[in-house]
Amino acid sequence: MKHFTGKSAIISAKTAVSIGKFDGVHRGHVAIFDELKRVAAEKDLKTLVLTFAPHPMSYFTGKHFQTILDPKEKFEIFQKMGIDYYIELDFDDEFAQTTPEMFMREILSKQLNAHAMVVAQEYRFGAGGKGNVELAKKVGAELGIDVFAIPHIVHDGHKIGSDYLRKLILEKNFALMSELCGRSFYVTGKVVHGMKNGHKLGFPTANITPHPDKILPPNGVYATTTLVDGVAYKSITNIGLRPTVDAQNTTSTLETHILDYCGDLYGKFITVIFEQWMRNEQKFDSMDELSAMLAANCIQRREMV
Repeated sequence: MKHFTGKSAIISAKTAVSIGKFDGVHRGHVAIFDELKRVAAEKDLKTLVLTFAPHPMSYFTGKHFQTILDPKEKFEIFQKMGIDYYIELDFDDEFAQTTPEMFMREILSKQLNAHAMVVAQEYRFGAGGKGNVELAKKVGAELGIDVFAIPHIVHDGHKIGSDYLRKLILEKNFALMSELCGRSFYVTGKVVHGMKNGHKLGFPTANITPHPDKILPPNGVYATTTLVDGVAYKSITNIGLRPTVDAQNTTSTLETHILDYCGDLYGKFITVIFEQWMRNEQKFDSMDELSAMLAANCIQRREMV
């Protein structure tokens, strides 16, 4: 997969393009990509996924917008899907003012050599969100771009969308999120040095710093599975302020105790997969009480499937 960022990508091969934020890459998105691949194969085109950086909501609000997937995670998913081109287009003042017609002519047709466009039925684009599928089909007919629209997928009365998935994460409903995405919620990061309190307690932890835009579940202790060098280990993960060992801390951390792992993790990238909530974060009266609770949590995690 060829990956481009910014505005400079010029594609010589004829392409079929899907456009969107694609946060979470859920079942609705997969339906779009399946159609993208079908259209590309039928018309002898290369598949191209066009998304935006930063997330448009970050641009419009001036604040970090919490996303389900960080940029590295999204890249890896598209790579596994076998997408030919993945482009993260700068979402800036200039782009925000681009009309729908200009977007299709200057970016899709001239830069990306699009001959087909596959989007969600309710897709909106261009300055003010004035572009829709009907307009895309009209302009596409002039430019030689065939437009295909995919209806939203509904599950138990809920439209499968990124906003709904973020709600499930905050509700700690990882099972339903996994069903709607085809994968569990996870956090990937590089193991960094922490305060070593876990070592002192006999429960060493791997500390990772998620991407600043990455959404995290509420503070608490979770049953997780951690991937290290492609091997899955049962683990327990704490998200929170560590009130027992660091009373002055005001910043949430993510630290994972990996059961039955022996080795140096520092500098490695690991993936922490969230299975289910175990308990709220709490402050203990002593380190011994904390240690006893961690031991009980490990026993509980071992008994889980």
